[in-house]
Amino acid sequence: MIRIPSNNRVLAERKILLIDLDGTLTNTADIALKPMKDGQKQTDLSRIKTFEGAREFISEATGLGFQCIIVSDSHPKYVNTIVKEYFSDVSALSLADKPNTLKTLDFLRLQNIEISDSDCYVLGDSWLDIELGRGLGVPTVLTAFYEATNLEIRDGIGDYVKNIKSGSTYYAESYDEILNILRNPLQNLLCLEAGCRSAVSYLARKPRRDEFLLGSLTAHRILGRQSQGECDKYHTTEKYFEFNRADRSKELLYTLRDSVITYVDRILEQRFFLWDIFTYVPDKQTTQPANKMGELFDLIVELVGQRTPSLNCLSIFEWNEGVDSSTRRQPSAGDRRRFVRSNLILQEGVNVNGKNVIIIDDQYTTGATADALTENLRARGAKNILFIALFHLITPVNSSKLCPKCVVNGLNKQLQVKINRQTGSKFYSCVLPRYGGDGCGYTENIG
Repeated sequence: MIRIPSNNRVLAERKILLIDLDGTLTNTADIALKPMKDGQKQTDLSRIKTFEGAREFISEATGLGFQCIIVSDSHPKYVNTIVKEYFSDVSALSLADKPNTLKTLDFLRLQNIEISDSDCYVLGDSWLDIELGRGLGVPTVLTAFYEATNLEIRDGIGDYVKNIKSGSTYYAESYDEILNILRNPLQNLLCLEAGCRSAVSYLARKPRRDEFLLGSLTAHRILGRQSQGECDKYHTTEKYFEFNRADRSKELLYTLRDSVITYVDRILEQRFFLWDIFTYVPDKQTTQPANKMGELFDLIVELVGQRTPSLNCLSIFEWNEGVDSSTRRQPSAGDRRRFVRSNLILQEGVNVNGKNVIIIDDQYTTGATADALTENLRARGAKNILFIALFHLITPVNSSKLCPKCVVNGLNKQLQVKINRQTGSKFYSCVLPRYGGDGCGYTENIG
């Protein structure tokens, strides 16, 4: 904490921006620059271009009270040369090994900065930056300032889905958007995440890019994040698990209802299309608690139907009788798609020919349910389809805490934060291989 001298002895948080270099401040995502980034060749500044407005952004962020720190995986000879030329008032960490939180934390402590005592954000163009921020437990901004000319597997350059799946708090296509986020963080959250904090936002995230086929639109949108592992304070994981419990509160249902209505109303107001049908993905008869999506849908329709009488709000999908498995038990996205296609069907007698359809669902993992239902609707002549999910299951992230059992055995294994589905309580886990990890199985309650 930093004490600000005044008559009232006000105590203020330190404000920190951890900013990626390549692809965020400099337009240097080109793979041809890799030898310079690795320190194998001398940095040629004539080939290093900053994004328009990058230096002005640093100045404006500083004016908002933020200390700007560059965090880069590149070699010190490359990073320090660029920083000296273009960002001389900014400190920098090179060879950060993102998303390694330990190196970043050690660097910050050398500057007497504790993340827990700071208002901190991580900005970057890759899943590596976002997972670093989530590992630190701070809000993140995924930047999109350029169109990638090639796919870079490790860094995720050019891989839109992987970068979005990493679960950034915010998404920005300009420095002005980032500054707006810093000034108004709650109003720039995803719609459901803002609603959980009594704020209003009309924003949803695209888990994949919109698809246009023969003049028809398929669009997927998500309203909140369901995290696996560390995350910032705005995620809605606890809400997801509560929604799936029999003792879910009316307060939660109303929050979900109001968030969906806020977003759907904005879609209807924009009039890009005249939407004809508003529906939902029902729960199977064996699902517990029973009919949670139907109950939520009815609450939504009470208001949406009154405001937009031309929108036909009804249930149009049904599960085959006797289906004895679930989508989440299928081992791959292809298996999930086939399972939904075979078992969740469009009711006979429902006319979707030439219609524009909005579908609401609880969770988005790979988009398999959305894909299968889209295929079903297209086969019956549907035109434009908007699939909205309350929660997006984002990529697992390790914590900054090491497993004490592995440390004793000479291994540095980082623990993951997990959540008990029944109680909502968090715990650390050194995840076993059978659950997708490489750990020893050690667990430790949090709090």
